[in-house]
Amino acid sequence: MSAETLYLQIYNLKEKLGKLESEYWQLTSNVDTWYFWFNISFFFIPLFILYKFIDRERIFEISFYGYSVHMISSKVNGALEANNLLVHPHDLTSLFPSGMTVTAFILPVAYMLLYQYCINQNKNFYVYTLLLSILISYGLDYIFILIDYLKLNKGMNLTYLLLLNFVAACLSYWLTVLFKWIKVHRK
Repeated sequence: MSAETLYLQIYNLKEKLGKLESEYWQLTSNVDTWYFWFNISFFFIPLFILYKFIDRERIFEISFYGYSVHMISSKVNGALEANNLLVHPHDLTSLFPSGMTVTAFILPVAYMLLYQYCINQNKNFYVYTLLLSILISYGLDYIFILIDYLKLNKGMNLTYLLLLNFVAACLSYWLTVLFKWIKVHRK
């Protein structure tokens, strides 16, 4: 089979998948369902909390850290979803990437506020990040599984999610520290 033929098959399957996902969303997660309003709340509530509590003196540093958490979490989530290890069956809309409310709002805001707390109070970032990761994985994600907001397949479990969240938070921390170092040591 030629590369062009394979490309066309992939393209056609993606088109069909997009239509199926849109139809599934209409049946299960549209405006008339509680999942839609659940997603809306997880869209606005974290942003309101962040607006209320973010340290305005360090807003760019904290925001950079949160953006890094968001980007790393989104890429990891995308890879897990592409391999059907993790599925968010009820999204805000079929047009956005799956799991957007979690990876774009809940995780970044939670870790941003934790980062802010640790740097302002001179607390051990790694210990607190591990504790928050445990709370998110065994608390929030477990509840998400119970209410059919999250599905884990092919051996994926809450411990793996804990490790992935912890690693994403630590990579974001190291990236933030690197950029702070570059800022201080510029020529």
